[in-house]
Amino acid sequence: MRALTWPGMPAREPLAEAGRRLSCEVDVVEIASNEDLANEMSGGRFDIVFPSDYMVERLRGERAIVPLEPGALPLDLLEDWAIDCAHDPGCRWSVPFAYGTTGVLAGPECPSTGWDALFAIDGPVLMLDEVREVFGAALIASGRDPNDLSPAALRLARRCLLGRMPLIAAFDSDDFVGPVATGQVVAAHAWSGPASGAVRANRNLRYFVPEEGAILWVTSAAIPADAPDPELSTSLLRELMDPRLAAGTTERNGYATPNREARRLLPPAIDRDSSLFPDEETLKRCVTLTAQGEAEARLSEEWKTLTGAVT
Repeated sequence: MRALTWPGMPAREPLAEAGRRLSCEVDVVEIASNEDLANEMSGGRFDIVFPSDYMVERLRGERAIVPLEPGALPLDLLEDWAIDCAHDPGCRWSVPFAYGTTGVLAGPECPSTGWDALFAIDGPVLMLDEVREVFGAALIASGRDPNDLSPAALRLARRCLLGRMPLIAAFDSDDFVGPVATGQVVAAHAWSGPASGAVRANRNLRYFVPEEGAILWVTSAAIPADAPDPELSTSLLRELMDPRLAAGTTERNGYATPNREARRLLPPAIDRDSSLFPDEETLKRCVTLTAQGEAEARLSEEWKTLTGAVT
């Protein structure tokens, strides 16, 4: 079987164990962005894929994924909110496997608690290599909704980002922890999963959700329309939802699980980590990305111009 995943989500060990239970091997192809995922799907066949929120919407609209068989998966293991996510109410097309926030991983030289840590501080910073995340952060910092891709909103975001280009060291989703830990950058645009693990390991680092708000992401599992054996894909999904396997990904790689039974199996230090499992007040400041149709093509052109300026 072939799985198209994010680095460490799901962790390799749970994937291998799920495959073993089904008497098959699971080969993994990793992606660093939702756009990478879409490109990989267009060029190869996979049994299971892990798109995030807005990409689930897009793939559903393109009929690139198939509806899940009703009653085939143990949805009762999930938190109520996870079953009724805005991008797929009722989990008809996908099943949430991880969630978190996109905020800032800061070193000791960064005193900020807002987006100025990336857009105003005097020092080099790192941004994720993910178009919706980067423009989403710039839009929030500019006082706009991250789902507002109107020309006026994008002008504000472009101005915000271009003004920082001399201090953006790189766009990198593979390693945004190392440059902060070694002092190469003062702060990094970061996903909460890996960031929370870095903070637990290094007391000189801190992760925060900016005061102005942030993006809440939900990564789900789905079955491609051209999957060789959808029934086997469903069985793999079912095994991966086993609380012991779901907890394994959180414990090993720091991705918060929406599987309530899996969370009960986590060590207290991880279960109580507010960076990993944000409280209600923090979540109220967050917005989930939604598919924006034709406006995303306009955003793609902006992205090419922006990333082309970094050498």
